[in-house]
Amino acid sequence: MSKPLHRKRLSRVVGRQGLELLAKAREAWPRIEAPDDSEGLHDFRVALRRLRSWLKAYRGYPGVAIPKAQRKRLRDLARATNEARDGEVMLAWLESERPALGNAERGAIDWWAERLVPRVEADYAEARCVLEAGFPALDRELGKTLAVLAKQSGGPRFGVATARELSALHETLTAELAAIGSADEREALHRPRITGKRIRYLLRPWKDEAPIFEEAEEAMKAFQDAFGVLHDDLVREPALEAAAAAHADEEARARLALAAGGKQARASAPRHLRGFMGLARANRERRLVHYDRALEAARETTRSARLEAAIAAMRGD
Repeated sequence: MSKPLHRKRLSRVVGRQGLELLAKAREAWPRIEAPDDSEGLHDFRVALRRLRSWLKAYRGYPGVAIPKAQRKRLRDLARATNEARDGEVMLAWLESERPALGNAERGAIDWWAERLVPRVEADYAEARCVLEAGFPALDRELGKTLAVLAKQSGGPRFGVATARELSALHETLTAELAAIGSADEREALHRPRITGKRIRYLLRPWKDEAPIFEEAEEAMKAFQDAFGVLHDDLVREPALEAAAAAHADEEARARLALAAGGKQARASAPRHLRGFMGLARANRERRLVHYDRALEAARETTRSARLEAAIAAMRGD
């Protein structure tokens, strides 16, 4: 009969769970280039992020040693597609917003999308080069490291170690939520999202152990989703500002070139300034709504005793 998860050795669970996450990345790897599979790269990214967070959580514990070179390569690969994915998400948002917008806003979207598409394509081409050069070797080398961990004996119990990490993250999350003062504090609102994600990753292997773990993981998913939507709004604001500034600069240069060539040019506002202003106003209204929802999710998380109960169950109390 298999031991309960909380009594298993930390190194073995870290190794086995790490191998499962690495396998998920390996399964998604061929799908990255599939033209009819839009989720291949997303699944690959998620698997790498979860694997990195998983190994980082138990770094420094006796018996859990991942070579620095492998950790660095995993970090670099996990970050390689960030810019391309952010651009892709922005394009999807622009297209989803288009039907409900007025002519001015649609004009701004058209101008922005026309310049964003080639940039996203270039970012993805660069990311694929990085992944193709780095992932196969990481898969082999990290796979060997994790296989060794999965067979080790001795060291701390998994339940004790995870309860300790989860308790520390819970305290961090509580402090981060208390530090939020307004909907304009971008960095303060970013931190709880990351901490909530790390908590959820720690809870994931426990889902089948007892109902309390599944309830806690579902609660953290709702928290993560609420702060994720708000994060998208926050990231979109500076992107909107940068796009509007680029448009204004392009317009000014074009008109100056006309004037320098002896042709007539109007000294008026950029063509799509009104459209960008409309997009910015709509995004702020949306952000304030999502801010209230995120705070409600935060209140539910801090009021709930699910995480405390999960921590006690991990310790075997």
